[in-house]
Amino acid sequence: MALTSDVINMFKYTYGSDRLLYLASQEIVMWNILSRRQKPVSGRGQWILPVQTKNAGVWVGHAEGGPKTTARAQPGTAEATFALKEFHGIWDISWKMLQDARSDEYSFARAIDFMDEGFKRRVFRLINADLCGYGRGELGILPAADNGDATVVVRSLPFTDLGMVVDLMDDTDDNTTLGVAAQPVSSIVVPTRSVTTAAGSAAGTAAGDYYTVAGSVRSTGSLHTFGLMNWADSINPKAVVGNLGNINRSTAGNEYWQATVLAGTPPGTLRPWTEDLGLQGMDVCRERGGVVITDLISNLAILRRYHDNLRADTFFALQAVKEFGNKVGVGRNADQMKSGADSAGETVYEFSGIPWRAEPFLDSNKIVGLNREHLFIGHGENEVPRPLSEIFDEQTPYFTTTANTTFEVVSYWQGQLLCDQPTALVRWDDIAEQ
Repeated sequence: MALTSDVINMFKYTYGSDRLLYLASQEIVMWNILSRRQKPVSGRGQWILPVQTKNAGVWVGHAEGGPKTTARAQPGTAEATFALKEFHGIWDISWKMLQDARSDEYSFARAIDFMDEGFKRRVFRLINADLCGYGRGELGILPAADNGDATVVVRSLPFTDLGMVVDLMDDTDDNTTLGVAAQPVSSIVVPTRSVTTAAGSAAGTAAGDYYTVAGSVRSTGSLHTFGLMNWADSINPKAVVGNLGNINRSTAGNEYWQATVLAGTPPGTLRPWTEDLGLQGMDVCRERGGVVITDLISNLAILRRYHDNLRADTFFALQAVKEFGNKVGVGRNADQMKSGADSAGETVYEFSGIPWRAEPFLDSNKIVGLNREHLFIGHGENEVPRPLSEIFDEQTPYFTTTANTTFEVVSYWQGQLLCDQPTALVRWDDIAEQ
């Protein structure tokens, strides 16, 4: 029978960076689609990105022997400055689990499974919410006012999981909770998109109000990444998030820092997805910055609605009689929906030859197109969250004691969702889902 200290060492070895990277790839579609690049920060605590804002060159003809022309102006440049956001997570394991895990191989395997689920659903799901949101770690966004109850319906599949402690925040305010403050989630009904908290009742809500991790959005700032939906936008984020790269999109001449948003007429009016609408968005990216869209992303509800339009062309061969495979576009094959380094959210669907990926938690009524070379996850020394003892000092205990009969592990990560050319993104808003 193994000693408890041996089991602790086995956990430490098992939860190296490779395993955490594997767990991240299982849970996060966006994580797999985007490349990850280490971005060391200077003494100013910033990563500085030079951006060309204009190219005022000149090329003219001249008469034989005539005078040379003069330069009209110098090319324009700007600097986008970013600071990687710091994150930490804490998880613990009971003395009883450690004791049981040392008794036999089955018990140890079950303990590993328990920890795996904890990491995927409690840590990486929250990272996923950061990557897919609007800069405030939205775990669920209200489609309209929903007051007077602890149960609130959100407009897309909620990122929340049972036991997560959340605030219900005012969309127009940096620091106002709406009847639910620091309350654990007690129930989630996925088909109806409803979230129930253990205490508190939603009050004074409106469309756009949202759940987020308790205490993570406040008047001093948002403790989250910028989010895909902020980058795929033409306006500045909410004030609590701050301007992307400290560049004001609203300033005349800063259109180079705006993505393309195609909304209904007037905005908010739902309309169906059409081939012409899709091609328009892809063409605009090509026209604005010479960028081709490499990936299209939406939630599953949109894929269900436009299944017939998006499925690949179907060909029938008479020489062989067999059942139709998944390539005829009937449903989604489980193997293609699984996560993996090269198949994140992969489906049988495509549009104009571009793969269409499913991010089940993506916001409702929206489709995003991106060029993955220009949108990436910047990170510090470690690509995924890792225990402090593995980062800073191998002599630091992997498990630290607590006031309870548990051991605690603290994990750390620096990261930010970065973009060096927002014109490489397009967002279609107001797409009818049902």
